[in-house]
Amino acid sequence: MDIFSWFPIGVRLLYFIPSMILLIVVPFVCVGLYAAIFSKILPCKIYKSLLFPIALLGFFIWAIPMNMGFYEFFRGMF
Repeated sequence: MDIFSWFPIGVRLLYFIPSMILLIVVPFVCVGLYAAIFSKILPCKIYKSLLFPIALLGFFIWAIPMNMGFYEFFRGMF
């Protein structure tokens, strides 16, 4: 069942969509884990100042595997 047959570039977007979903999910998971572990331990000023670096770390956690071949994995699935 091809639900994107009406969309001319739909087939090429199918392998792009899961990687973009992961781009959104991975930094949120990293920040969520950071908040769950360190929100009560660290002082508020230090905790808040490290939120952006933790989100950036989540982006790098996403970017390195995408560069190593997950992009081709998603492309090969469709």
